[in-house]
Amino acid sequence: MKNNEEEHLQQEMNKEQELPSSIRITFDQSYEKIRQQSKKKRKKSWLKPVSAAVATIALSSAILLTNDTVLAKLQAFFGFNDSGLNTASENGDVQYVGQATQSEGIKITMEHFFADAFKLGLQLNIETEEIQMDDLYFIDMEYLLYNAQGEVIDSHLSDTKPIAGPLLFSGNTFQLENLKKNTATLEMLADSSAKAVPPLDGAKIAIETMHFYTNKEGVISVDGEWIFDLQPGTVETQDFVAENEVAGLELLQATLTNGSMHISYKINRNVKDENYYFNTALINNSNEEFFPNGARIEYADGYTTINSVFPYSIWNEHDPLSLSVKGYEKLRLIKEE
Repeated sequence: MKNNEEEHLQQEMNKEQELPSSIRITFDQSYEKIRQQSKKKRKKSWLKPVSAAVATIALSSAILLTNDTVLAKLQAFFGFNDSGLNTASENGDVQYVGQATQSEGIKITMEHFFADAFKLGLQLNIETEEIQMDDLYFIDMEYLLYNAQGEVIDSHLSDTKPIAGPLLFSGNTFQLENLKKNTATLEMLADSSAKAVPPLDGAKIAIETMHFYTNKEGVISVDGEWIFDLQPGTVETQDFVAENEVAGLELLQATLTNGSMHISYKINRNVKDENYYFNTALINNSNEEFFPNGARIEYADGYTTINSVFPYSIWNEHDPLSLSVKGYEKLRLIKEE
């Protein structure tokens, strides 16, 4: 596995060193309903032009990379800038897969895969004549995630389809990279802020719809079947407990894993500001701050419970850690023995 990975990275590194502009859009797990839009008939009957609402679009400029940087970027995911994932990648936790499958004229190759106790990452190379550099500006997909027993444990589907599985991941971030004629790289990163991800050994992910966002045709949706076997690496975990007491704040759970740290805590008031979790930071022994991308927030009996996943890795030096929550004293976190 290691030799195959190094050979693959060397091949990719020798191809090109200049990465094109990346386009990133963040969708919630239940993203806006994809509605049918009337369009002129296309020559290919399986193409279905539709329209969809999107959340956020961010453009980043192209960068020229050195060989060492290219190698590091290929080992991780190109542009998520997730420090926990990057550290996990440097320690060999991102798996090279190289599986390819074809359906409805679209070839998808799963290049890299990452999973720990609270995060899932995919890197897919997509080949189809529908990808035109001057037209396509984004891709996303709908999928079902199965465990080794064939049970659906998560899904990312449009509102036009029935909910499948327990909706394990609270949000999915998609990113388009390396856009060329007839090919592009699609990366996905998702956090499970509600609970730990069950073991994915022997699991499968079944992509059933691809959405191509184009300037000329709107959104073109293609239904097909692209199934991949998942073989994650070893998932490491370390639980933490509170070293001190903070009035009005109670730590419910803190677990550090390969590329993320899940923290659940309760405060003694209702907070209706959906962006309140942005004021929460994980702080390491170098006073670096790490902020969550999202949160699962619950209200009950005058209390607010917040579950967040922070971009931090078990491979980092993590003694001591502290949790900083706006309006409260810092909560020191120590390893649970």
